[in-house]
Amino acid sequence: MDEQLMTVSEFNSQVMRWAMTVRRNARETLASETHGTGHLGQLLWQYVDKGKGDANMEGAAYKVAFVFPRYGVFRAYGAGRGWVVRNGVPTRGFRARSEKEIKQKRWNAYTNDLSSKGYTVREINRFKFYTPEKKSNKQRTPLDWIDRHIRMAAGTLADITAQFYGDQVMRKMLEALDKLTVVKNKTTP
Repeated sequence: MDEQLMTVSEFNSQVMRWAMTVRRNARETLASETHGTGHLGQLLWQYVDKGKGDANMEGAAYKVAFVFPRYGVFRAYGAGRGWVVRNGVPTRGFRARSEKEIKQKRWNAYTNDLSSKGYTVREINRFKFYTPEKKSNKQRTPLDWIDRHIRMAAGTLADITAQFYGDQVMRKMLEALDKLTVVKNKTTP
């Protein structure tokens, strides 16, 4: 019976296969739905961390991480390069203070207003205003390039994990059953 239960190495390989499938699907989405260089897809990697546990769980996977450059988040939101997200819609924006104004420590009407409202200098220097009245012929759109693949495959990972931990419970029950012995009482007639 014990040979039918999932081992730690089988569990780790299934989790790694799951992570590689999500990575492959995300790369395909980036390749087919963007017009970029493909650099983001090349730099996307998955890691499966393995932990330390009891003798039966030694080295079992406990965390899956997807690593990519920071601009992958901007691509997911449709922001960056002068574009900001307001109410979930990417729009053109401008900074409250330009780099030149920050270096020269100059203030303008926008930044004076923000300062009077209690914003710190650091917040003001990072603050972006939205310009909905300016129409641009270019349009940026959010692209859910990795999260949707994680969401779609989460059920598969849940099944793999449930099977592995269910098998661990079964293994412990079998170990406990091996310790039990039934002794028949002799009754005298």
